[in-house]
Amino acid sequence: MRRFDWLMIIALVVVALAGKFFDFDDNQPPSKNPRRPNPEAFAPKFWDSETQAWMSQFPKKSENEISAFAELPAFGTIDDEGRRSSSVGSAFAIASNGFWLTARHVAAGCDKTYIQTGEKQALRVTGVNFHPGADIALLSTRSAPAPLTMSASKGQPVDGFGIGFPKGRPGAVHGRFIGEMTMYHRGRNGFREPVYAWTEQSRIPARNGSLGGLSGGALLDSQGRVIGIIEAESRRRGRFMTAKPETILELLDRQSVAFERTAPAGTALSLTPQFYPQIARQLITTLRVAKVLCFVE
Repeated sequence: MRRFDWLMIIALVVVALAGKFFDFDDNQPPSKNPRRPNPEAFAPKFWDSETQAWMSQFPKKSENEISAFAELPAFGTIDDEGRRSSSVGSAFAIASNGFWLTARHVAAGCDKTYIQTGEKQALRVTGVNFHPGADIALLSTRSAPAPLTMSASKGQPVDGFGIGFPKGRPGAVHGRFIGEMTMYHRGRNGFREPVYAWTEQSRIPARNGSLGGLSGGALLDSQGRVIGIIEAESRRRGRFMTAKPETILELLDRQSVAFERTAPAGTALSLTPQFYPQIARQLITTLRVAKVLCFVE
């Protein structure tokens, strides 16, 4: 055998032995098939790049046209013209067997509705159930990620943290509770609904303008429990309105949906006015809060 061949054999033996003593992929997720690396090692989480900066940014404080201390009106009116076009909204998982909550107007009138799970991936919504007297809806899909928990407390928290997709992009808002009012939904199937009102304190990212698209998103308390569904906004006043917890429970009870009332051990969340963006990012990148796609043909 030629000298060159011996050198090649020795080199191969050295490389093989080195592989036994040194782990070059220590941080990579294991793969069931050693010939095919786990795709998680290469594919970034959906929405990861868009929310990466949230880890180091503080939320932008709001500058409202009208003082946050202005009197809260007893009622407000929303006109439903009955005409729909394709749009986006927000939703959040409430049961891992495929149930999501959103706002009624996000899912009403859609010919096809999807929960977006990737750049070109989505879960088909196979069922929609509306609350008869509130702007909230229950969506059904074949599966869902780990659900958010419902608050069991009857007290009204001071702070609320809304998470969803304003203008179709990931975002979150911190609101301070200012009171209760009645929203009149005028249209073919009009109704009136008691809601909670919040004044915007800050948001992430620092986009100005409407929060449209955040509708259907989850409103969480400081422990990460659901205390509302975002339904509407008053942009000039820097306010937004949410469904009351008891209204949400009415819909879940009507549809016999089993939901989480307490977070599993070690999974409780903690949100503060300074650091809620980190938790919002976690919920969005794990698709526990997701974007709804409504298509009208």
